[in-house]
Formats: sequence, C-alpha cells, structure tokens
Amino acid sequence: MPFVLASKMKTKFLPPFLLALSLALQTIAAETQPLAGEWRFAIDRKDVGLSEKWFDNQLADKIKLPGILEQQGYGDEVSISTPWVLSLYDHFWYLRADYAAYTNAGNTKVPFLCQPERHYVGAAWYQRDIEIPKNWDGKRVTLFMERPHWKSTVWLDDKEIGSDLSLCVPHEFDFGIMSPGKHRLTVRVDNRMILPYRLDAHSVSDSLDDAWNGIIGKIELRATPPVWIEDVRVFPNVEAKTIKVHAHVGNLTGKSERITLKADVGPAATSLRTGYFPSTNVNFEIPKDGTNIEFTSPCLSTAWDEFHPTVQMLSLYIDPEKETPIEWVQVTFGLRDLHTEGNQFILNGHPMYFRGTHFGGDFPLTGYPPTDVNSWKKIFQTCKDYGLNHMRFHSWCPPEAAFTAADELGFYLQVECGMWN
Repeated sequence: MPFVLASKMKTKFLPPFLLALSLALQTIAAETQPLAGEWRFAIDRKDVGLSEKWFDNQLADKIKLPGILEQQGYGDEVSISTPWVLSLYDHFWYLRADYAAYTNAGNTKVPFLCQPERHYVGAAWYQRDIEIPKNWDGKRVTLFMERPHWKSTVWLDDKEIGSDLSLCVPHEFDFGIMSPGKHRLTVRVDNRMILPYRLDAHSVSDSLDDAWNGIIGKIELRATPPVWIEDVRVFPNVEAKTIKVHAHVGNLTGKSERITLKADVGPAATSLRTGYFPSTNVNFEIPKDGTNIEFTSPCLSTAWDEFHPTVQMLSLYIDPEKETPIEWVQVTFGLRDLHTEGNQFILNGHPMYFRGTHFGGDFPLTGYPPTDVNSWKKIFQTCKDYGLNHMRFHSWCPPEAAFTAADELGFYLQVECGMWN
C-alpha cells in the first residue's frame, strides 16, 4: 500500500489507496455567491439534450440543490425489472419464495443493503440564473461544485465551459474574467458507468444506494483577483520543525507580476496575523501564464498523532502589508512523519497500530454522504468509543468534511479511489 502525503488534491483521481494522516485541507478566501436553492431541472431519458441544445432553453421542472433527484420524487419506482447498475448477484431473486410478497408494484423490495426510493441512470440537467455583481468586475470567477455524481458538463449561457468526472474531488470550472450582469448557468450530470470499472465499486453501484444523480455539498461561485493562489500542498519536516510549501499562483493580467507572499503558521483555532507565531516573507516573479512556487517556512513544534491531534494552519497572503490583502488562502495540516521499518508503521518515531473498520458509504436515510464536519465527527467518535482508530473507505472517497473531522479527532483514514478495476 503506497502512502501519500496530500494537500487539497486538485488531481482528478486519487491513487488506489490513500492513507490520510492529518490530510492537509485548503480554504480559499474568495468572495463567494452560494447557489443553493431552487434550480430548473429536466430528466433526459432519451439522451437528446445535447443535440437539442437544452442548455440554450429554459428547463421546465424544479428541483432543490444541493440534493439528488431520486430523493425528490424523480426517477422510476423500483420494480423487479429495474435496470440496476450492479444488476444484482442473484439475477432471479424475485423468483425465490422468501421474496414473493415483495415483488408487487409499489411494494418491491430488493436484496440490497440500501434500496433507493427511486431509480434513474442517465443524464439530468440542472439550470439557474446567476448575477455577477458589480464589485466582481475584472475578477476571475469560478464555479465550485463539491460533489456531482458522476460526470458534470457546464455551460455559461450558450458556451460550453468543460466537463469533469472525478469521484474523489470537487468539480471546478474557470469562467475567467467576467463582466457584471445576468447569465444562465446549466449543468448536465450523467450517472451512468462513464468509465469501464467494475460495477460493484461502492462509489457507483446500487447495492449501497450509491448510483444517485445530483450535486451535494457546496455549490457556489467564487471570485478571486486576476493573480491568485491555488493548489497549496504542505510537506512537514518533524525533525527540522518546518514545512515545505508547494503552490500554484495563477495570473490572468496578461503581464508578469511581482508579488510578496507572506506565510503565517499557528494553531488552527487561532486568529493569525498577530505576530506571535512563525512567519515567512518571500518574493516571486509570476509570469503572465502563472507558475508553481516552492518555499520553506517554520511551524510549531507540536506533532500530530491520534492521541494529540494538534492541527496547525498555514495562511498565505499576497501583498500582506495591505490592510486587506489582495489574495489569501488557508491550509490546515499536522506536523508528522510516517514511514515503515520492516513490517511496522512508524509515526513520529513511535510504532503505530491500526484498529479499523470497513465502510462502503451507505447512508440509507438520505441516499448520499453528509458534507458537514459534525456528522463525520459523530461517526468517527462512535468508532473511537469502541476502541477503533481507523476506517477503510472501500472503493470510494468521502467528502472533505470527513478529512477535517479525522484531523481534529485523531483518526486515520484509508481512502480508496472511486472504482475497482
């Protein structure tokens, strides 16, 4: 099992196994416009939306996002002929005597651990109007969708922006520099088997009710300056009490820009920029197409482990001498060193032992995983109360809130990518 030290990963696919020991998480201090609420909606049963350019028309139905269509009355009633993604291991379950009472229309019960309220596999379209405010004039605007399922394609008015199909990280779309005004935003979500993976992967199969269509978690527009920080990764050095910071600084100004970057490090629960914690100032020349940067900064000496889950925060500022910095980003991390010696895992110089459980992502009451930290803290604390310190996410990746909860509670996550090959 390879081990990966990760920050907020912008890569589209996680490696086959990711053991998260205080996975660094990034918060972007962009101006935001939440898009939660009522959206226009249409199910594309005949798959004609692309050829008929549904993105250029007003969709007729209504749906609430974040959410999934199956939970809001859309899709087909479950029956003995439902075309399941997994197809059921026992294809003729409905002929068994013990299921005879559960094969009638309106009262069908299938041998799944979780049975969805309704079933739909295919394309669905979500649409709403957005308003770019005047104070975003000249700023770079992006669309952030925490967890669409599965493939998302985005149009701004009648222009296709792009597609994404990650099962592990948010789908983000860059609209570039936008002028203020009203626009039509359309998202097509396709939950069919987009890639030829095994049908029983828990992120895509019906057996645990994971074949839903929709968008959950944060859905928002974000505005940043034309010079911005993204994809920050933190690599701790326990012995030196330092962190190596890797980041990308984007630039849409059309010319080279020289910036001063300030890095403050302190306890995650503390308001930084106080001068009481380690701080580093570095200067960079940012070419017109942006560049990757790297530097080293001191950090606090308190290490992270399950017994002392000390979470630190790195704050990065562009032009920090200004009362309101041009741009800033915050990243949480833990100071720790993980390696192996023979067949033993060593964390911060001490042997460690995983006492774990399996979790396939089944949430029968909602049909989809929660995206808030408190829900995941409740799950992990229950595991800790039973003496466990580890959870295997079998063939799926949980939302970012799970990583935050694990960091703060001192809990180890073994995360697998969203498919079996």
